[in-house]
Amino acid sequence: MMIELISIPVVILTFLTGTILLVSWEWRFSVVSLALQYCCVFIMVAFSWPIETAAVKLVAGLIACVVLGLALFNLPKDYTHQNRLATSEIIFRVIAAILAGLFALTGATKLVELFAEISIEQAYGALILVTLGLLQLGLTEQPLRVVVGLLTVLSGFGVIQAVVESSILITGLLAVITLSLSIVGAYLLTSPTLEEAK
Repeated sequence: MMIELISIPVVILTFLTGTILLVSWEWRFSVVSLALQYCCVFIMVAFSWPIETAAVKLVAGLIACVVLGLALFNLPKDYTHQNRLATSEIIFRVIAAILAGLFALTGATKLVELFAEISIEQAYGALILVTLGLLQLGLTEQPLRVVVGLLTVLSGFGVIQAVVESSILITGLLAVITLSLSIVGAYLLTSPTLEEAK
């Protein structure tokens, strides 16, 4: 009963954080939204796994947020403010996010038919993460947004994987991939300033 009460707000928060990641140009909002998204992933995974095992995804995600945040914090202010979106682009991205959310709502029932173990809320959350992450990847070429899109897609697949397979080895491998993506993203963010410093 408690899980059912918390599952719907978690799915809504997952959609909101994914949409904020899609439209935000302020890196602080993006990092906080990504951290909240990993908290939602932790809760969705905890529906199927013990809390101790699900915490691996949360810890890996929060470390990835810290790595990206530190890289962005050390960039010059003019470099971080040049990614501002136009109003028309923000409106387009919000409409695209709503359409992706509707796709996730319709596709979740098919996912439940494929995997009997998955709950409808986990299916909603996973598909919202995958669709918004792919949308992020399709709409940008900026390093931060690309890394955030990849981490979002990986989180969505992580929720599905948690239901289908409970292998600790695969969980550790996904955590290593998450951390590796954040390190590569931090390098891509800081490499232009390192070249200027030379």
